[in-house]
Amino acid sequence: MAAPTPLRHVAMLPFMAKGHAMPLLHLACLLLGSRVASAVTFFTTPRNAPFIRAGLVGTGAADIVELPFPSEDAPQSTDELPSLTHLVDFVSVVAALGPAFADALTALEPRPDMLVHDGFIVWAKDVADKLGMPLLITLGIGGFTLYVYGAVMTHKPQALPSSPTEPFPVPALPDLCITMADLGRPFDVPEPAGPHWYFVCESCNNMYSSRGIIANSFSELESVYIDLWNKNRGFDIKMWPIGPLCLAVPKPAVQSKDDREISDWLDSRLAMDRPVLYVAFGSQAELSRAQLEEIAVGLDHSGVDFLWVVRSKWFDKGIGFNDRFGDRGKVVGGFINQLGVLGHKSVKGFFTHCGWNSVLESITMGVPILAFPMAAEQKLNTKFVVDVIHMGLRVWLTGDADKEGGGLVVCGDVQVLARELIFGEEGRHAAARASELFVSSRKAMEVGGSSCENLAKMVQEVCVMPMMRLYL
Repeated sequence: MAAPTPLRHVAMLPFMAKGHAMPLLHLACLLLGSRVASAVTFFTTPRNAPFIRAGLVGTGAADIVELPFPSEDAPQSTDELPSLTHLVDFVSVVAALGPAFADALTALEPRPDMLVHDGFIVWAKDVADKLGMPLLITLGIGGFTLYVYGAVMTHKPQALPSSPTEPFPVPALPDLCITMADLGRPFDVPEPAGPHWYFVCESCNNMYSSRGIIANSFSELESVYIDLWNKNRGFDIKMWPIGPLCLAVPKPAVQSKDDREISDWLDSRLAMDRPVLYVAFGSQAELSRAQLEEIAVGLDHSGVDFLWVVRSKWFDKGIGFNDRFGDRGKVVGGFINQLGVLGHKSVKGFFTHCGWNSVLESITMGVPILAFPMAAEQKLNTKFVVDVIHMGLRVWLTGDADKEGGGLVVCGDVQVLARELIFGEEGRHAAARASELFVSSRKAMEVGGSSCENLAKMVQEVCVMPMMRLYL
């Protein structure tokens, strides 16, 4: 297909959470780097702006508009929430940005050809509709998970089993069985209710009113589920797989001090022929002191070299991260260049929460996964990684969560599975599959690849053709 007609200007409104913002930052890199768009403008809160600004370094024609928050004391990103139990409340508070966003978008020059926004920000639709602006949505999940959620919401197969661990088939996928435990709340019951469910319903209504879903995925990975979604008349909105978007990100021109220190440590492991397990559970993970201790002991006893990225507040839990692991383990705090770590030749496995960004980054770097799902759609992502594409292993919770010491991933399992992923037969099979997906992910993003073609078709169908019809 011919290159799409360049868009003069694209507006982007990410949700104020790192995991939600990163795909949009990567999308901006793709649009500008491939010259599909001439300019991109992001809208965000003042205290979230530094993260957005850092993600746009080297992209050129990208700008940021800071939306004044009604209250200086209110959280301006999920990083400022005491815990994710406050997420739905935070989403409601963010709605106060609506009037300021409407004014800023209306005043933007040149007028954006398209608005891309996060599915959590449901009020963006009304603003775009008033301006007659095409609207695309991002959801932060893959085609597999989106199709499964859509199928269980429509057909309610989770009403069939008698226990949370009893498998049941997914409609139109007879070879795939999941459990209520795989779905997680609020999808694990046939007739859900409550604030979380009402938020899901509002997000779905918003999704169906947009002109398409930008899927951070690629056809070779999820064509079965994306095709099922696009052919199902009940899902009256098209999904466009145009990723993995992380492959559009330019390499940093200059490494930060922390990234340089990490790179030097990984170089030293490579020189000693000691494979490394990379350990990171995302920017929002909440782990108890007991769980952190189990992971620490398991890693320490595994005999595997590891790089563990922890949230800064975990240093206050009394685990004693510093110098605890001697020569074999390095612990760093904060937010690092994860793609750079996964791309290092010494890294042979990734112990992860299985957030969709992390899954895709692992695929694009050909690194097999040890999954520890914790929240949101992570259990379905894990199902996909372990049982569908066969690119990883999984740890499981042990014991009764209501009893002391229960409901934990125990140190013995961490120890055994870390070794199995790096040195074992199952790990070798997962690594071989990761290598295959590494190749197909990169071909998808090349000129003429499936994602490149889908991007051109998306721009043509969503933006160009409607404008042409106005002048006919």
